[in-house]
Amino acid sequence: MKRLFVLTAVALSVTTAAFAADAPKAPSAEQQAMMEKMTKAATPGPQHEMLKKMAGEWNATVTSQFDPSQPPTVEHSTSTLTMVMDRYCQEVTSGQMMGQPFSGMGMTGYDNVLGKYVSTWIDNMGTGIMTSTGTADASGKVITWIGTMSDPVTGKPTKEHMVTTIKDDDHHTFEMYGTPPGGKKEVKMMTIEYSRK
Repeated sequence: MKRLFVLTAVALSVTTAAFAADAPKAPSAEQQAMMEKMTKAATPGPQHEMLKKMAGEWNATVTSQFDPSQPPTVEHSTSTLTMVMDRYCQEVTSGQMMGQPFSGMGMTGYDNVLGKYVSTWIDNMGTGIMTSTGTADASGKVITWIGTMSDPVTGKPTKEHMVTTIKDDDHHTFEMYGTPPGGKKEVKMMTIEYSRK
């Protein structure tokens, strides 16, 4: 009987030691700090709430003047803005551009790590992807963007300057500036006025 008790005690000791070896170790202070930073980076904030307000169906009036020597053209399009993963705003657009059928798609978010808005844009007028970063003013309603895209004229990357102005929950504008081929001065090339349907 005594021998059985000793064997049982030994077996319990071995089992307890085995479970203790398998138990996860508490994270180190460095690991804990890293996890807190990753959680903070992944948590939507007020900028993402602002993007949520833009979700919906929109009519857009597009005024473009890519050649300053010519009068501007006014065309119309529609856009659907949808939140994706509760933190990105996807825009799908269709309409007319320079008298041709136009379709485009963009994704806009706010990168907590960079502390800036980030965006991509593709459309049927090219084969490249425009990438942009934006900084909001103190009101949070005017975002100034710097975008990079492939210039089909020069064959080189070019920087574009854009401004998004949120007037209210039902109206916002997007302005795009650039330097025309052969020009030396930046001019406004396009204004899109959005109005919620």
